[in-house]
Amino acid sequence: MADLTCIALEQLKDYPYLTYQQDDVLLHFAEEAINVDSIKKLVYLKDRGAMNNLLSNTDGYNLGTGCILENYMNPNIISIPLEGDNRIQIGLVKRNDVFWSEELQVYVDYLKEALEKSVPKKA
Repeated sequence: MADLTCIALEQLKDYPYLTYQQDDVLLHFAEEAINVDSIKKLVYLKDRGAMNNLLSNTDGYNLGTGCILENYMNPNIISIPLEGDNRIQIGLVKRNDVFWSEELQVYVDYLKEALEKSVPKKA
């Protein structure tokens, strides 16, 4: 399926879904845009490095923004858009009376650039 330009959730039903859990709090409701209750093969991981290792070396999958950072993520991890209108909106909340350091602003600008670069190309 790695050569597909988009994929349907139905095509993934027989593959293990990898999701991140930290400090006994399930984060799939905050980070992922699907209901995991209907997934047959569900693997919870407490370490993002372990999740990336499994993503790059197994037939497991995860759903998210699709943002793959060059020279940071394993090149075996690829992003394929889901069929339909399944866009995830990412936002940032900042109080008006809180000022960011220059370093934090550089980091936020880097994240914006990485997300813009990772937007799937139109097929």
